[in-house]
Order: sequence, then structure tokens, then C-alpha cells
Amino acid sequence: MPAQLPADVADFTGREGQLDRMRSLLPGARRKDDGAMAVAVVAGTPGLGKTALAIHAAHLLRADFPDGQLYASLRGGSELPVPPDEVLARFLRDLGVDGARVPADAEERAAMYRTRLAEQQMLVVLDDARDAAQVRPLLPGTGSCAVIVTSRHRLSDLAGSRLIDLDVLDNAEAAELFTRIVGADRADAEPGPVRDVLAICAGLPLAIRIGGARLNARRAWSVATLADRLADQRRRMDELTAGDLAVRACFQVSFDALPRRESRGEVDPAHVFRMLGVWRGSTIGLRAAVALVGQPEDPVADALEVLVDAHLLESPAPDRYRLHDLLRAYAAERAQAQEQPQAIEDAVRRVLVWYLRSADAAASVVSPYRERVPLGPSEPGTEPHAFATAERALDWCEQERANLVAATRQAADQGLHEVAWKLPVAVMVCFDRLGYRAECATTHRTALESAREIGDRRGEAWVLNNLGMVLADQRADDALCYFEQALAIHSETGNERGQAQAANNLARAHQLLGRHEEAIAALESALDLQRKIGRRHGEAVALCNLGEAYREFGRFDEAIASSQKALVIVREIGAARDEGYAMHNLGRAHLDLGHTAEATDLLEQAVAIHHAAGDRSGEAQDLRYAGIAYAQAGFLAEARERWVRSYSLFRSLGDDVQALQVQSDLAEPGTGPSGA
Repeated sequence: MPAQLPADVADFTGREGQLDRMRSLLPGARRKDDGAMAVAVVAGTPGLGKTALAIHAAHLLRADFPDGQLYASLRGGSELPVPPDEVLARFLRDLGVDGARVPADAEERAAMYRTRLAEQQMLVVLDDARDAAQVRPLLPGTGSCAVIVTSRHRLSDLAGSRLIDLDVLDNAEAAELFTRIVGADRADAEPGPVRDVLAICAGLPLAIRIGGARLNARRAWSVATLADRLADQRRRMDELTAGDLAVRACFQVSFDALPRRESRGEVDPAHVFRMLGVWRGSTIGLRAAVALVGQPEDPVADALEVLVDAHLLESPAPDRYRLHDLLRAYAAERAQAQEQPQAIEDAVRRVLVWYLRSADAAASVVSPYRERVPLGPSEPGTEPHAFATAERALDWCEQERANLVAATRQAADQGLHEVAWKLPVAVMVCFDRLGYRAECATTHRTALESAREIGDRRGEAWVLNNLGMVLADQRADDALCYFEQALAIHSETGNERGQAQAANNLARAHQLLGRHEEAIAALESALDLQRKIGRRHGEAVALCNLGEAYREFGRFDEAIASSQKALVIVREIGAARDEGYAMHNLGRAHLDLGHTAEATDLLEQAVAIHHAAGDRSGEAQDLRYAGIAYAQAGFLAEARERWVRSYSLFRSLGDDVQALQVQSDLAEPGTGPSGA
């Protein structure tokens, strides 16, 4: 059950009227008779506490939605809002769909999402929406669910929604909030200065919170000290009363209070803050920040912690930092006003190249036999993250998933097209192992445009090949087109290794689409190419795929021979995951020949290999056919145990077709469907 709400605000104050209205709009378990879904839109200018109200209300309503709560920040206030299809991909994974089974098409994702939520009592919170178009695909389809949306706009074109229009806090609510933050003793001791501070903050919750937090961080200050500092900033006071300028003024207070560090060996926190504004990722790690700033790690870390103490930066985890979207916009403004254009350009290039090199380093550990993108010599400040194990490399890719997507987009937007096509290619093997097909497709479409923009034919073919691989796993006919384009470019440029790889993948696509005759002809041609160029891994993949295709045609002796040759090669080069597939093909061929003992042994070995490699799809397939082998040998209890495990894995992957096939196996006489 998803429970994704951020923590409630402990000192939430006021808004009783809006909370009562939201309770009446979102009945939850008290189903509405007309079946229409309730959507509450919390709207208002920045700094009014829209997110705090939405999250507080959602926590109050949790009991009315027993199936859980989904939450996403849509970043509508930023230059780069989160596309709804990316949110749908995450929501589907959170609802139990394996990443490899998330549809590539946005409409198909939305349909699967609505199906998963049908009749569920789920509360969905969509924070910081730019417009109704961003929200519509994320709405469930039934009245058993409810949605809370926050936005700077009223979203009047969002059909069926009800508006919660926020205004500033009244005087009593503002005073209560300030007192809760700084403590009653401190506030009661200086009633006049408290009124002065609150007058300057003009009832804006964010401004009040910033002022109170500064006082808490500086116990030697009096409330009068803060009031005097605010009063000295006539421009701030004007801005605090003018819509979006109010938030800017609140941020200015904390920004101007930052210590200036310009001595030898130190990094100015204000400079770091400005540089963070030119990076578009949702978070940033310490090492990426070092690349962005272009200074040694220790002084950069010190500057980041100063920003955390000043409440200009959040630290959700050690060495991990996050700017609120509005703070990011403000930091970008300060960078444009105070930093040299060349300094900004250099900072962006360093951090993007750092992501490229780190992604390449991660992929090299996860899949050492893969072809690496050409990177050239490392430049100062872009030394990559080092990974001791494949597990750590995959953990890094998991943590940096959203940033890798953002980095690809930013590289393309800012004309760094070589980075924009190479980064998705470099991280492909990790995203593939983690099942992030949606992210692979998104980044590679950007990469394709960039490769074509600079006329890099090799890069274009590489990206086309990878796009085909993503779509082939989803049995999409478009995969054939991508592979054919890649093959044509490689043939035109004389890249035999590329031709061999594209030919392999084209044949595999035919195979996945059930076109086994075309697959055999293409695979035999691909095998010749792989042997010609001496690429052992490619030869093994072609042999393994040939073994599967031969078996589908009943050519069992050839299937066994081909799979055994593949097995020798993958063991030689250490490709464990592919060893599991060769074992699976051998087991299936022996099973078809009625050699149940041999089939059982081979398939059990494949189960162990794929389980150790984290390949759940391969493990589920192995378990299904191991169960069939046991059943044919008369060991029904053992067969049933394998089928139950296979069924569970296919369900967790969102592969309902395969799960139904296993359920059919369980329903055979002597086994029964119960417990599946």
C-alpha cells in the first residue's frame, strides 16, 4: 500500500475554513452516490502555504482512504515541469507494475493507471501543477478516489474540480504561527517588534517561517534585531506585498544574511547558492555539487551546510541536497545578475560531463563487456564517481535516476548535444537492469535529436539501436523500424561492429514478435558478422537467440548445439545473466524432447543464476518451465511450488499475460488453481 505523503507540518496554523471545505469535498470512504471523482484545487500565489495545507489536509483524511496515498511534485513553478507521463511511470511502479512493463505510450500508461486504481480508495496529491493539461492524465477514473492539486493558477479548465483559493493569513493566525516557531517566551517578551516583523511579512507563511527560523538559528538575536534588519530593506518591504515578489523578498532576507567567505581555501556560500540555481536536477549530491562549483570537496561541503543552516537548502540525506523550486528560480535569478556568463556555462558543462562520466563508470562495472561511448580525456572538475561493485553502481543510478533524465534534457537545451546523446547511451545498461524502460525511452528520444543536430551518424545509429531495444522488450512493432535505421547507417558508414549488433537486435525483435522464420535468417546473418569482427559477447547472444528460435521450429538438435556453444562463450567472458538464458534454452529443448531429468536440472540452474543476477523476469520464466518439467516427471508438489513462485514474480512484474499462463498450469488436473 503506497503511503507517500511527506511529513505533516508540526506547527501548522489556521486555515480552518479551507480545511473544513476540503473535508466536505473529499469524502473518501463515504462514497459519493454519483460516482464522480472529487478534485480539490488549492491555488494562490507563491509563499501562501499551498503545499503545507494540502499535505496537512491529506494527513487528516488518511483514514478515509484505506488503500493508500500517492504523492508527486509536478514542479510547475520551475522552467522544466515534470511531464505527466514520467509521473505515471513512477506511480505505476509504486502500484506494483514492474518498470519493464510500463507502457512506452503516454495514453497506455494513463489507461493502466486508471485500471490499477479502479475501485481503490486512494488519495492522490499532485503538488505544484503548472496547468490543467499536466494534471488531467494523472486523475483516477472512479469516484472511490480523490485528488488534491496545488497550483499557482486556479485551473478553471479542470472539469469537475473545486477551488480552494488561498489568501494571506490574518493577523491572529500570523501571530500564532510566529509564536509556535520561536516559542511563546521569546514572542511575548517583545510584542512591539513581533508586530513589526509580522507587518513586513504581510501574512505570508513562508516569510514568517523564514524569519522565525533565522531567530531560532541565532539565539543571540532579539526579535527587534530581525525587525530592524527587515525594516532597513525598503525594497524588500515593497516586494513582500506584491504577489510573486513576496517570495523573492523572503528569500532575499536569508540570502543577504549568508556569511561571505572569500579567503584562501574557502568557498563563498552565496556563490554556491547561485550556482545551484543553474542546475535543473531535482536534487544534487555532494560530488555533483563539487563538479558544478569547480572547487575542492571539503570547502564546497562546508558552504552547502551553511546554506542548510540558513534554510536556503534542504538536506534529505547525508551528502544529498535539494532546493525548493521557487528557491531554485530565485537562485537562478541571482546567478544571472551576479555571475559571469562564461562562469555559468562552465559550471553547467562540468556537472553534465560529470554525470556522463559517472554513468559510464557505473555501466562499466555493471556490464564490463559492453561497448563504451567515446569520452576523450577527462577535464579538471569532471572526475567521475568510482564504484567498487555492480550493486553500488546500480544504487547510484537508482538514486540519480531523475537527475540523469534532467541532465540529458539540460544538455540538449543548452546546446551540449554530444553530452545529450552520450549520457543516455552510457546509462542504458543500468536503466535496463533496473527496469527503467520509460526513462530509457524518454532520454533516448532526446539523444536522437541531439545526435542528428550535430550530424553524428555513429551516435544516431547507436541511439536508434537502443531505442529499438527498449521497444522490443514491450513487443512494439516500432522496434523493427529503429533497428533497420541503425543497420542502414552502420552499413553506410562501414561500422561492422555496429552492423552486427543491430542485426542481432533486429533478429531478436522478430523473435519477440513471433516471427521465428525471419528471426532465424537474421540471426544466422548476425552470427556471421559477430564472428567476422571477433566480438565474443555478440556471438554468444546470437547463438543463444538462435537456440531459442531453432527450438520454436522443432529443430531441437540444432537448438541444443547452438545453446551449448553460447554457454561456453558466456562462461568464458563472465556474462552470468546470459549464462542463465543459455541454460534456460537448453532446458526447454530437453523438455520438448521428453528428457525431464536433464530439463529439470538445467532449469533449476537457470533459476539460481537469474535470481543471483536480480533478473526477476528470467527467474519467473525459469520457474514456470521447471514446474512443467517436474509435472511431466510426476512430481506434482514440486511443480506446484515452482508455479506459485513464478506466478508471484510475474504478478509483481505486471506481466498479467504470463501470470495467466502460469495460473493455467496450476489448474491442470492434480495441481489445482488454489493458492495461485
